[in-house]
Amino acid sequence: MYKEYYVYQTTFTSLAAGTGTIFTDNEIRIDSDSEFEFIKTHHSPVTARVRLKYRDDTSGRYLGKASQDIRTISGHSRFTMAPGLPTPPGFVPFIWPRPYNIAAATTFTVSAADYSNLGITLYLSFHGNKIRQGEAPWAREPRAILPYMYTLPSTGTLQIPANGTISASIATDNDASFIIHKIVGSRDGACTITIKDGARDRQWMNTAVHFDNLVGNGHYPNILPAPRYVARGSVIAVTLQDLSGAANDVELTFIGVKRYE
Repeated sequence: MYKEYYVYQTTFTSLAAGTGTIFTDNEIRIDSDSEFEFIKTHHSPVTARVRLKYRDDTSGRYLGKASQDIRTISGHSRFTMAPGLPTPPGFVPFIWPRPYNIAAATTFTVSAADYSNLGITLYLSFHGNKIRQGEAPWAREPRAILPYMYTLPSTGTLQIPANGTISASIATDNDASFIIHKIVGSRDGACTITIKDGARDRQWMNTAVHFDNLVGNGHYPNILPAPRYVARGSVIAVTLQDLSGAANDVELTFIGVKRYE
């Protein structure tokens, strides 16, 4: 067996304003191809004032005795550069003391209750690994391993039109496969992101994920709990959708190693 990084996100659209007592349930459907090892939690916006409950529907087990303030069991973006300067989001998740495995082809229910009396749209992501059967694509001993980065765009600027969607891809070199260990980047405004491994046609997430729930910066990168493998000469396909209502410049960098086999 081997592990492959994956993200499940659930979005509470226009969560009703309240005082933390009326809960809305969102059901996350776990893919049938693999069980999921749940390790980290991250949310957006950073101003969310919400209480949460988690339930593993296979066993009926709750992952807590009572509801919890989202700020105590989920991380969020942190801005770390000098005041007044454009600052990319940092990835600062909540990390469980040990992974929790959720069976394939089951459901996991997240219950949320706003207590700000304002109401918000909440993006909540669960980071971990799919546990795959068989041998890892990177199991064979390589001739050499060297650190490397692929950036989108490779030249110029990648801009999402206001309220629009754009698709782009990174073509990896033919000389070596690429193992991704970290994700960093920047954006001008809020947006969502979807990533797919072109060679194996595997999605990295169950749905579009809020950019701030996936992408870190140099201070706080998203360090993947298990790597993602990209075959040599393949592409990393990315789709971005603007949420800001304005033209949105985005940069995305995958940091890892080239494996010469």
